[in-house]
Amino acid sequence: MAELKVEIPAGLFKIAREELEKSETKVLFREAVEEKLRVLLLFKVVDNILEKSKLTDEQAKELAEELEERVAKRHGLI
Repeated sequence: MAELKVEIPAGLFKIAREELEKSETKVLFREAVEEKLRVLLLFKVVDNILEKSKLTDEQAKELAEELEERVAKRHGLI
């Protein structure tokens, strides 16, 4: 497993030192970084898919609006 070093500004560290040294806080940081990485990778995959798309922005917007309307109807919102 790779190790990540996080630099915390001195003023913040003074205030939160005890909290930052708790194992629960370390787990929280690890989970937050993992989640952020998942989101970044997901966007990268989506960008790769969209690069190959032949849809224009306008066509994509129309499809999104149509889908939004179908979902709203299905859930009785309109």
